[in-house]
Amino acid sequence: MNSGYEQIYESLIPKLSKCDFLEVAERLGLTIQPDGILSVNFLGREYEISSRGINPTDGKPVNVNNLNVLAYYSLSKGVGEPAFSYVPISYLSGAGITFSTNTKWMTDPLGKTFNEDYAAFSETICRLGGIFDGKLKSGGYSWLLKALPKIILQIVYYDGDDEFPCEVQILFDKNASCFLEFECLAFLEGCLVRALIMTSKTGDVAEWV
Repeated sequence: MNSGYEQIYESLIPKLSKCDFLEVAERLGLTIQPDGILSVNFLGREYEISSRGINPTDGKPVNVNNLNVLAYYSLSKGVGEPAFSYVPISYLSGAGITFSTNTKWMTDPLGKTFNEDYAAFSETICRLGGIFDGKLKSGGYSWLLKALPKIILQIVYYDGDDEFPCEVQILFDKNASCFLEFECLAFLEGCLVRALIMTSKTGDVAEWV
């Protein structure tokens, strides 16, 4: 039996078949090929988006949530540009309401993976397309990652010390919710966390699911 996430993806394919990909490409800043197929880079891998579904061009296996994020993004009616101002995902929950729930558990595995190894973190995020943005006054090392056209993330690495453990924060551009609903932004965050951990372990952006 297919998982719930796989069922979500299968339900999105018929919607892709009705997409005006030229309009989508122009509005979202995607590349469109002469045959009408969209091309996009997501977490270090190239994907093709067509009326039949979404496939990585390297032909290697992919986690279905990567496909779900790309499908929802392609189907988005969002317009506008990034604000280049970054907030935790909880601030994008909708209707101007912020979550009181602590979502730090989503990124806790990153602190454990890259504890006392900023060199490994920086090498890994570079593989995924990250660009170093400088050291913050708070002591964190800031990186920017264009997860998708129009959706910019800020990833901040904090070294651990005797008082606090190593921490990696993922912040979203304030306008990200114009292009993906909160639940799908959470999918995206999960995809990035998985990509950072597995790319660090394997040295490859694609040799894992």
